[in-house]
Amino acid sequence: MTNLALMIATAAFAAQAAACVVHTHDGDRGRDLATISARWSLRNMIDGATTRCPAGFDTVELFAQPVDDSGDPTGDPAIDLFDCDAPAGLSTDLAPDVYRVWIEVRSHDLSTLYAQSLSQVRDVRLADEQLTATILNDGGYFQLSWDLIGKTTNRAIDCGQAGVDSILAVSTSVTDAHRIYDDRRRCDDHTGVSDGLLQGAYTITIDAMAGDRSLGKTALTRQVIASQNRITDLGRIAIPLDGL
Repeated sequence: MTNLALMIATAAFAAQAAACVVHTHDGDRGRDLATISARWSLRNMIDGATTRCPAGFDTVELFAQPVDDSGDPTGDPAIDLFDCDAPAGLSTDLAPDVYRVWIEVRSHDLSTLYAQSLSQVRDVRLADEQLTATILNDGGYFQLSWDLIGKTTNRAIDCGQAGVDSILAVSTSVTDAHRIYDDRRRCDDHTGVSDGLLQGAYTITIDAMAGDRSLGKTALTRQVIASQNRITDLGRIAIPLDGL
């Protein structure tokens, strides 16, 4: 090859390389495949006992739903099936991404749902992750969202503006005044799910807290917790702040 031909070939290769742009998905980060390992248990709230899977419900479905930064689905979930009494399983061959993960306990033919666990977000872009799920046979959860308003003005108020750092929800059993559950969540989250409660009816007081001091409260009566790990949605609650 002459020097002129070599120079032309070299220049053409350099131009082609400069025009080539490699696009990578943000979820890849150098990993080919990811794994989420899951462990689950079924438990009674009344006595704390761990139980076997109920008769007729011998299958666990493990769901791994890819989500975006807002938590919205970005595609179809990966679904794996396991023996409920295992009680563990692996979801393998996942694309490195962020997933919302949960389990469902179902009948052998998958037609009937016994219970669904709370979902959790797992990021497997850099390393494999684990899911630990508990199904409450005789209990469930409250879900609530909140806004702060002036008690007098009825105007919306930001948590920081009001000096409120947390929301305290205290649930007292209607039938047993000694059965009390309390849950504290960051005010700025504006939504949350309680810890597990025994099935039954509850009176709930919800306080806007500045440290250990309540700046305002509201109450809900006869709110019912169902069994089999179900969530009772209390809706969006306005908490009036004193002196505003």
